[in-house]
Amino acid sequence: MTPRPGLPVSSGFTDNPYWPGFEEEVIEDTETTRIWRDRQGVIKRDRKDSAELSMSQFLEFPVKNRCDWKDLKFRLDPSTPGRYPNWVKMHEQFDNRDYPLGLYITGAYGFPRNLMGEERLAYMYYDDPELVHEIQETWMWFYVELAERVCPNFQLDYVSIWEDMGFKNGPLIGPKMFAEFMLPYYKEVVGQFKRLGVPCVMVDSDGDNRPILDLFIQAGVNAFMPFEIAASMEPSEIREKYPDLLMQGGIDKRPLARDKAAIEREVMRKVPQLLAHGGYIPGIDHSVPPDVPFENYAYYTELIRKLTAE
Repeated sequence: MTPRPGLPVSSGFTDNPYWPGFEEEVIEDTETTRIWRDRQGVIKRDRKDSAELSMSQFLEFPVKNRCDWKDLKFRLDPSTPGRYPNWVKMHEQFDNRDYPLGLYITGAYGFPRNLMGEERLAYMYYDDPELVHEIQETWMWFYVELAERVCPNFQLDYVSIWEDMGFKNGPLIGPKMFAEFMLPYYKEVVGQFKRLGVPCVMVDSDGDNRPILDLFIQAGVNAFMPFEIAASMEPSEIREKYPDLLMQGGIDKRPLARDKAAIEREVMRKVPQLLAHGGYIPGIDHSVPPDVPFENYAYYTELIRKLTAE
């Protein structure tokens, strides 16, 4: 698997941490699309033209029932040597760094969603909660064990947990389901990293996560990103309720496609105040869309540089 940014450990992130991954297989190939099974075992349809501007169409996920889950579990062994780099070489690369070093992992919602897809998972919480708890216990055990192998070799500055469990009007599961199926397992994993000396555990989730922010913080999470403005995740408002939460992002991407005046209004109405409070890294609230002119993005970047240099 391709390592994510940060310490090169096969720990997952937007993908599940399978080792080995599934064998890739092309199922159908046409002039415009390709249907294939990826390393996550997901069968999906991808466009060939402008693939970077479109999302895959997910057709089938690897887990539909308990037997599928049982067949897949061998890929989730945290002791597999191939997951880990040569620690001596890694020390040569990272010991004198002048930047924070992190580890990227898959979250307790993202992990089962990657197994069975959003729709099946939504039903499974009700139809087979015992299976979901078994999956969550495996998630928890995997990362507790992985932390035991990684943290004694490196002092990590942060752990980033990928979830992407929100949409415009709220999270994909509510607080009650979070409390049952995520919170106890999050507490164990976050607690393990904290016990092993990691000061910052951050969740990366798009969309509106306000109804479940309290639960993330209760689990020990102390940082969040990217605060998507179209989903009402306004960082200035969230800062008032959570003064100690570390924050990254929160600058609306949409004004960058307009003009310099719009960019300056968006940046200046929030960034100076958030910087003055502390615990904030300015950033776009998601990927920069393709309709943003380079000149506008350069102007935005220079404005942020001036503010953060003061």
